[in-house]
Amino acid sequence: MPVATALRDTLWAVDLGAVKAAATPDLIRCAVGAAANARDLLADAELLSAGGRQARAYALAAMAVEETGKAANMAALATMPVGVRAQAPVGRMLEWHQHKLVGGMLMGLVPFRPGATAGRLAEMPPDQVAEMMGNARALAQDQDELKQRALYADIDREGCVRLPGEVTEADVAAQLARARQAVAAASTLLDPGAPAKLSDPPAEAVVLGRALVSAFAEAGYDRTAQTAADVALNTIRVVQQQADATPDAGGRSSRD
Repeated sequence: MPVATALRDTLWAVDLGAVKAAATPDLIRCAVGAAANARDLLADAELLSAGGRQARAYALAAMAVEETGKAANMAALATMPVGVRAQAPVGRMLEWHQHKLVGGMLMGLVPFRPGATAGRLAEMPPDQVAEMMGNARALAQDQDELKQRALYADIDREGCVRLPGEVTEADVAAQLARARQAVAAASTLLDPGAPAKLSDPPAEAVVLGRALVSAFAEAGYDRTAQTAADVALNTIRVVQQQADATPDAGGRSSRD
């Protein structure tokens, strides 16, 4: 890991103990704040791109996607029962950059509504989910590596010099498009009624929180893009299995 990257991760570390101890209203406020910050990061990226500062524009656009992933994870923490939240691997949820990228892209692909996303995930065909996660994994790896290149001059493991000027206008245009999609989805957290929905989540949202904690526990400490995508995929599969096993009012599975 480049020294600059290690230093950045140290300086930007989340106070994990404070997050676990936070009251639900504070977690909701942070989720809403992260969504608002993602919107502002995107706006700054747009300005930098218009001014010809392509490398920095790419980095901020990638950070906007990450911030939407953080907003989603904060919202998930807010809907968890206190006992489940105490077991949540908060560090991996909030400091794992590639997982936040995957989460942000997932928000852009699945219509996001506070407290109601689990139901939408449960309705998705398994083949569609697998394809979506495969694409997200590849994009998360590329975005994370290119974001580092956009911010730092480094020498990679093969001995090649990597400079911010290597980020192209095409790279930036594609990343801005992904960021716009993710930010648009996360902006539902800015609706006036969103905090109330997160404060009183439906049962499906609680299932999603439990599934997320379980998927992180199974993943261990590997922070590759592949593992990040696997966490999301395993979470969705648990939610779908739960939906299949839960009969609706008519006695049928909720996905029949």
